[in-house]
Amino acid sequence: MEAIAEFFRSFWVVWLMAIFVGIVAWVVWPGRKDRLERHGRIPLEDDEPDDAGDDPRNRSSKGA
Repeated sequence: MEAIAEFFRSFWVVWLMAIFVGIVAWVVWPGRKDRLERHGRIPLEDDEPDDAGDDPRNRSSKGA
């Protein structure tokens, strides 16, 4: 029973390492560079609407 438990402990280390390597490979894959760079610029973009009155984030609590 102890040998089985030890096998599964080492299996999870290998499994999690494979998942980590897979995620890193997916992120740095050359075909994804443009899309990931666009996603990285999202916080820096100005996303204010043309009419601030229609944006529920800009409504005051007086009228609601």
